[in-house]
Amino acid sequence: MLLPISWSKEYIDIDKDIMEICDKVTLTGSHVESINKLGLDLNNIVVGKILEIYRHENSKKLWITKVDVGTEILQIVTGAQNLQNGDYVPVAKINSTLSDGTVIKETKLVGEISQGMFCSYKELGYEDSVIPKEYKDGVLRIFDENIILGTDIREILGLNDTVVEFEITPNRPDCLSIIGMSREIAASFNTYIEYPKKLSLSEIKNKSNIDVNLISNNCKRYSLAVLKNIKISESKRKIQNYLLNAGIRPINNIVDLTNFLLLEYGQPLHAFDLDKLEGNSITVRNAIDGEKVITLDGVERVLSSEDTLICDAVKPIAIAGVMGLKNSEVDENTKNVLLESAFFTKKSIKATSKRLGLKTEASIRYEKGLTPHYTLEIIARFLYLAKESMELDIDSIFDNISEKEENSILIEFNTNLIERLLGLKLSNEEICKYLSYLEINTQKLNDSLILCKIPNFRTDLSIPEDIVEEVGRLYGFSNLLPKPILAPNTIGRKSKNRAFEDKVKSILVGLGLYEITTYSFIGGNIINKSKMDVENTVKILNPLGEEFSIMRKSLIPNVIDVLAKNLNYKNEDMLVYELGNTFLSLQGEKIPKETKKLVIGSYGKYEFYYLKDIVVNLLKILNVTDYEFKRNINIDYFHPGVCADLFISGEKIGEMGQISYEVCKNFSIKKNIYVCELNIEKLFNYFNPTTIYKPLIKYPAVRRDLSLVVDKEIDSGDIEKIFKSHSNNLLKNIELFDVYVGEQVEEGKKSMAYKLTFQSEYKTLVDDDINEIINDMLSDLSKKLGAYLRA
Repeated sequence: MLLPISWSKEYIDIDKDIMEICDKVTLTGSHVESINKLGLDLNNIVVGKILEIYRHENSKKLWITKVDVGTEILQIVTGAQNLQNGDYVPVAKINSTLSDGTVIKETKLVGEISQGMFCSYKELGYEDSVIPKEYKDGVLRIFDENIILGTDIREILGLNDTVVEFEITPNRPDCLSIIGMSREIAASFNTYIEYPKKLSLSEIKNKSNIDVNLISNNCKRYSLAVLKNIKISESKRKIQNYLLNAGIRPINNIVDLTNFLLLEYGQPLHAFDLDKLEGNSITVRNAIDGEKVITLDGVERVLSSEDTLICDAVKPIAIAGVMGLKNSEVDENTKNVLLESAFFTKKSIKATSKRLGLKTEASIRYEKGLTPHYTLEIIARFLYLAKESMELDIDSIFDNISEKEENSILIEFNTNLIERLLGLKLSNEEICKYLSYLEINTQKLNDSLILCKIPNFRTDLSIPEDIVEEVGRLYGFSNLLPKPILAPNTIGRKSKNRAFEDKVKSILVGLGLYEITTYSFIGGNIINKSKMDVENTVKILNPLGEEFSIMRKSLIPNVIDVLAKNLNYKNEDMLVYELGNTFLSLQGEKIPKETKKLVIGSYGKYEFYYLKDIVVNLLKILNVTDYEFKRNINIDYFHPGVCADLFISGEKIGEMGQISYEVCKNFSIKKNIYVCELNIEKLFNYFNPTTIYKPLIKYPAVRRDLSLVVDKEIDSGDIEKIFKSHSNNLLKNIELFDVYVGEQVEEGKKSMAYKLTFQSEYKTLVDDDINEIINDMLSDLSKKLGAYLRA
């Protein structure tokens, strides 16, 4: 937000140095981005009047002029083609300095002495973006009354001003205006602004009849004025100066006045050429999908049904709140104008502006959130300025409201809140005085309760704590004395879940794994390559790209992609893990379910059983018991012969296996890779942080080998269950050390060799103790699984 200080001082009576102003408003919450003192590089440039101009007899491009600069008549030779007798122009006299540092000297041009130079906007330091189109390549001509020749051009053009750039936070759309920032400056110095004059609308009798139809829900109020018998010309110099200094290009007296009001009050206005409109109605409706229009910048725009259009009886004439259309533009031939001042919802304008890639001064303000209360007041202000600066007839005024405007917000404020939150003791009178500077009207209800009526332009105030902040910033947060925290001191520490996650990471690193970190958002392409479904995935509305358009619901696609890349980098062996969030969309729920999961990936020398050992060791260190692995052949992205689910106390915690050949092919992977994914949040429920240490058993262990023949479909887990059920707490370890399928084993069978370790805490075991247990095991294995000892 650019604020020319001289413009602001039209509403506030503050005789302060610019640095003092900036320092003060910064302390009260308005951040100053930059301070630009205009015209510092200009020197000895004055306004002059061309008395005589004629063609240079030895040049087809040059003109010789006689120019009155107040104290003398100068001869200036120029190549400018837009000058004529009687023009007032900026004259750089001999030894003057231009904005780029160029010093003007007396010179001869094709034999004629030139005692200075005429200046363009650019030579006076203006940016190309604000220079009026008719002056892009010509000398600046000044059309104004009562100009005193020889006056410093900085005074004529307002280049003796200072422009302050403010950073406006999203919650303060009222500050996107000269009036809004002037209010802030005035309040910072404990004073009030004087509002500019407006024309009274009560005595205007409508001569025209225009129907206003608000069909779209995106428009809540639409005010308009019909103005006739207008002569289009340049604006008054003062208006142009303010626009230029605030970063707006002057166009003509009508358009400039709409832009002036846009900056002054922050309420966008738009002027239509009334004679280019058809019919006697204005309709605000949603666009039709695919509808095409040409905006004022000459670009064809394709609209959607989410966009809002202003239409006459036949055609669209503006994209509401963003930009007018070429077919209703005010130009030099315009005589009659329809002036619009409307309120559009910020959500609709933001969506349209973003989709079209079209951001304007109007759309910026609508996006931040305006109020419908002032649309008619701004028209009254426009008419006051228009009557002062041009001849026109006010034909009619219309005001259409689709929804009743909400009353001002009332906040019951307990003044004790000031002391509790700021540690500051202020009387009710002092509090009310501070609030009055911000135009918050107050009414005392009792000794500690004040009723605050919030002005409509302060859309950011809604709760008592907001009032505390307003009082605090005007008092000066820098003036508050530091006080100890009233709350009891507590020691900051990690939550139990976070400590558990750290423990898991520590264990995995100790087991030789490397940690990886990947993005939480992935693309549909990588999901399809992984053969995972996209059902219940969370899709991002405005993704950075297609590859970042979906929030992951599993970590497996990420780790496969990481393993594939490391294979391409010629890393022969890989063992990695990631602990991260996954997201699942639930039907009927607005917020997706977020779950923390652990994924482990490997290839090379780290095959399936190595991965399984890592998981088993992790569970043992976490003191998790009653776990088992069950074969699963129904997971598409795993090889059906090398895949298992992990259960703890009957609840599925995760899955692991070899990634299928088809998925590997999709990722151009030529090695077998293995992946395990566990639900960390479920695993936490079975974690036992207490480790119980037992003394070493002093009696020797006894080991027996059993080689069993079973059906191929039998899992080792089923056999181990039977071993444990007959162990009498003497079986300390089960190790499967061989699985054989071949000639010496009948078809459909397999041989599984186990090493069983028995040990007692109370005595030395003898053969009879072990034989009895093994006989019970073999009997049960035969009954339940049809297993028998291999010969």
